[in-house]
Amino acid sequence: MMSLQAIGAFILVVGGLVFVHELGHFVVAKLLGVKVLRFSIGFGPRLLWWTHGETEYRISALPLGGYVKMAGDVPGEEPGPEDRGRGFYEQQPWKRIVIGFAGPASNFLFPILLFTVVALAQNGTLVPAAAVGAVVPGSAAETAGLRPGDRIVSIGAPREPVRTMRGWPDLVHAVSAHPGERLAVVVDRGGRLEPLEVVPETEERSNGVETERRGVIGITPSWPAPVVAPRAPGAAGPLAPFDEVTRVAGAPVVHFGEVERAFAAAACRPVDVEVRRGEGAARAAVALSGVPTCAAGGLSVLPVQKELSAVVGLVEAGGPAAVAGLTRGDVIKAVDGRPIRTFRDLDFLDDTLKAGKAIELSLAGGRTVRFVPRTELVKDRATGEKVERFALGFGADDPDPALPGALEVARVPYDRGVAEIVSAAVAQTWDLTRLTAVGIGKILTGRISHRQVGGIITLFDQSAEAAAAGLGTLLFWMALVSVNLGLMNLLPIPVLDGGHIAAALVEQVTHRPLSLRVREVATYVGLVLLGLLMILAFRNDIVRMMG
Repeated sequence: MMSLQAIGAFILVVGGLVFVHELGHFVVAKLLGVKVLRFSIGFGPRLLWWTHGETEYRISALPLGGYVKMAGDVPGEEPGPEDRGRGFYEQQPWKRIVIGFAGPASNFLFPILLFTVVALAQNGTLVPAAAVGAVVPGSAAETAGLRPGDRIVSIGAPREPVRTMRGWPDLVHAVSAHPGERLAVVVDRGGRLEPLEVVPETEERSNGVETERRGVIGITPSWPAPVVAPRAPGAAGPLAPFDEVTRVAGAPVVHFGEVERAFAAAACRPVDVEVRRGEGAARAAVALSGVPTCAAGGLSVLPVQKELSAVVGLVEAGGPAAVAGLTRGDVIKAVDGRPIRTFRDLDFLDDTLKAGKAIELSLAGGRTVRFVPRTELVKDRATGEKVERFALGFGADDPDPALPGALEVARVPYDRGVAEIVSAAVAQTWDLTRLTAVGIGKILTGRISHRQVGGIITLFDQSAEAAAAGLGTLLFWMALVSVNLGLMNLLPIPVLDGGHIAAALVEQVTHRPLSLRVREVATYVGLVLLGLLMILAFRNDIVRMMG
């Protein structure tokens, strides 16, 4: 059942972006002296209208588009005597090009405005500090010598000035932009400045259109939760997997870093530990005596966090891993002989899993389990197609702190100047536009399935989901749709802005107008192409709905 919120979001997205698009045509046409007879949001019978000056403004019954009606904008139509010289096709080609481009241009400028307004509204809010809460084992940060508790003061990249880190967003930007490059990092370690060098690893991620490369160094801005698992079966005595440590030797602990320090301070002597054990309402405090603090390889416990360990948290009942003997709390040491330290080390399986090929897990304590991943067909959310994937039947189960940000090392106000905010908004809009253009190009060339094309039903569903996720998500969705609207209108299809621009360009080059017959045929061709596109989009919408 459609909610009022969903309907309102759809009207805001469609109506708002149509208004922005047509406003571009309207303003530029007026500035260039073309008479605008009508400005309409929607098509069909008018529901609400008024006249101001020489233009009628209306809201029409079908809110799936809009138009600006200019004098003499139909090929072969002569403007009235009072409008001579102000008709659209009476204008020089360059003016028609500018008017045609003004609508899409408005759709590209609008996201810049949205991103700027959102950033200004959030300016000065608290963000995680550029501080290290945890260091991923085997990561570039560990190799460089970064430690939990370090505050990153500045980062210098090759051929760039040294940048002071105001907060975690600055750190992410500085690192992600330089995969594989040597960065000069200055950290504040207990009040003493330490210079370090770190080389970010290259991480590749597919966004469905292209593979992005970015730098990562393997740190988190939060302390790990004090939820632990024995490094090996029995290594921590009475301590069980997924116990939440609350006290060590009588002293309260808040995060795993404090557990780690307390166990290290015990110098391999057993300590008394208090934990919370169980799930949900059955969770209860338990006092444990004589917990070993050391084991082969280091401390007797590991943090239960997928970025920091490979402790199995979820095992699918009846799945291939469960049948092979894998259980919750097992610690994976290797897969097919390849050492595993954290769940992130399992990423290589995405490229190596093959139907019918078994994988072998080596577990702490000397156990080995071997099984064949299950293949299954799942529905691709974007296309509605059934796609094959491999199901391992196990995964991580990260602890969820009661309060978001409760374990962050620190939070700091993040202030940016207006010029920096606008510059970032322009860059974000450009990235969005480039990615969308690449996606459209790949759909047209068949490199991406045409089932990615969505219609009015998809637009409604996505608008409703964005609204349910919050205002920020809805505004980002509006920016994305605005860019799509601008690019689609620039396609050189007659009846679209791109078609008008192409015709005017031909006239500009040949110095003679296209014949009336050519314009009429082009219009019919454009309508057919547009109709076929709408049929394809509607068909894809139905496929997604029906699965």
